[in-house]
Amino acid sequence: MASKKLLITARSFGKVEPAHITRLREAGFTVVEFRESPTMDRAALEAGLPDIETWVVSGYRVDDAVLAKSTGLRLIIKHGIGVDNIDIPAATRRNVLVMNTPQVNPLAVADLAMTLLLAFSRRLVEAYQNVVSGKWNQFLGVGVYGKTLGIIGLGRIGLAVADRAKGFGMNLIGFDPYAGERVRAERSDIEVVDLDQLLRTSDFVSLNLPLSEQTVGLIGREALSKMKPGAILVNTSRGRIVDEAAMNEALTEGRIAGYATDVFEKEPPADSPLLKLPNVLCTPHIGWYTQESMKLLGDQVVASVLAVYGGERPGNILNPEVLSRVSPDSWRLG
Repeated sequence: MASKKLLITARSFGKVEPAHITRLREAGFTVVEFRESPTMDRAALEAGLPDIETWVVSGYRVDDAVLAKSTGLRLIIKHGIGVDNIDIPAATRRNVLVMNTPQVNPLAVADLAMTLLLAFSRRLVEAYQNVVSGKWNQFLGVGVYGKTLGIIGLGRIGLAVADRAKGFGMNLIGFDPYAGERVRAERSDIEVVDLDQLLRTSDFVSLNLPLSEQTVGLIGREALSKMKPGAILVNTSRGRIVDEAAMNEALTEGRIAGYATDVFEKEPPADSPLLKLPNVLCTPHIGWYTQESMKLLGDQVVASVLAVYGGERPGNILNPEVLSRVSPDSWRLG
């Protein structure tokens, strides 16, 4: 059987841990690298899609039009957990299996959430720029001890944020329509409240929830109007959870104190008005980007791909009905 072509567009897969690509080649795949970037040649990439059987993707939009060009495609695996860039129903109609790598490192994202909170409250970027420019001005910051942190999303990342904030002596409240009752039963240090109460009483708000139809625009004009004037919002989840136009208005008018974010509605956010505001602190979607996280994600990609081609049905298949339509023997590597 001919070697199967595997396309890597994921920006980081195999970069931190080259052994991941080596393992796939040794298993019998012909690996094609075409890394995602703002300046990538999309036409050239999509011209080669008919020959690709497996695709390791990061943020590239795999919609029905792209799938129509991918006539040989059988498997898409996301180098990460969120699959909002992949049209799963369209892939299912075309008998293309879709997988993700759900075992993310919650500690890395929680570390960044707390870093953004502290850096904003103590004005570290301003202080650094002041010193290296030859000045020695002091910047009045805001302490976090005894302040209330509202955590929206009480999954693994949200709870890891809570653990870190607890060490700084913060009061913890949280909202989660799915995990709230479980957290109420298991964590006496987190008061589970409704979203309205969280927004009205929190000095800091941390967003730690997935992007879905229910969460798109969750933090819009109405939500922002309920927050304290001195509140700071930290976002390490997804950009589209925050209505950036409403956020720009709230920050410009001083209705909240600041926005510290690792994510944007459009990435990179070259034309975002938020970049011009002094009360915005931002990073380039690096919450998960540590050596440890990259190894974990890469391990999952390799194990998942080899499992499927070995005739197994791992639990991270998002449309398992596809497997019932194709012969298991057709997945075997030659």
